Amino acid sequence: MLFLDEAEIGVPLPPSDERVRHVRKVLKKGPGDSIAAGTPDGRLGAATIEARDGGAMSFAFSPEREAPALRPVVLLLGFPRPIQANRILKDLSSLGISRILLSGTELGEKSYFQSDFFKNREFRSALIEGAMQAGNPRLPEVGTAWTLARALDSLEPPGIEAPPEMAGSPGRRWALDPYRAQATFGRALPLEAGDAAPLTLAIGSERGWTTAELDLLASRGFSFASLGDRILKTETAAVAAVSIALSRLGYL
Repeated sequence: MLFLDEAEIGVPLPPSDERVRHVRKVLKKGPGDSIAAGTPDGRLGAATIEARDGGAMSFAFSPEREAPALRPVVLLLGFPRPIQANRILKDLSSLGISRILLSGTELGEKSYFQSDFFKNREFRSALIEGAMQAGNPRLPEVGTAWTLARALDSLEPPGIEAPPEMAGSPGRRWALDPYRAQATFGRALPLEAGDAAPLTLAIGSERGWTTAELDLLASRGFSFASLGDRILKTETAAVAAVSIALSRLGYL
């Protein structure tokens, strides 16, 4: 699926644009041909290729239907290294979760947060790549927070202070930790297909959570589970946990 921002419809895209190169070299399409396309507001349809001078291309877009909504899953993720984050965000966008919240952690590398990838939101290209792969142009919301406490505060509805132990609905917040877990995530998750209440998952950075952070998660209504008896990389854990949740919700 070709991803087009509203401002790009009918506007010449240069030959160096990855989409132009893909259309020409991989899809073998040219002027007058149509391909599947979508816009970030969820419209799906067909884009007709129009030739432009100098090898540029423009696309006329004809919307036909609405794309399925994003899944009611939120992932709070300790800041990974930028090259790793690129892969994680692409995969999570492809899986269709609704929100990704990147958080600084006590054991995480502080320089990651200050990279251009995060500061300048260069990760949007990874989200778009995942959306094109999935054939659904809706992009997850991505936010950042310096600390876990601030990240947890941002999970609460606007205007409502972060509550203590009663935060969230029972069974709707899960932190993945191999040491404090009482069960594996797949067995512990009490979900049913079609359940639309938001599900929030928390996964630490490569060095994991500190005791203080685990206590803070518990005070905000998080239960603890593991992904089995193997220690996984952040990117593997993120995709595995989200896939388990989507399966239990009936999406996979």
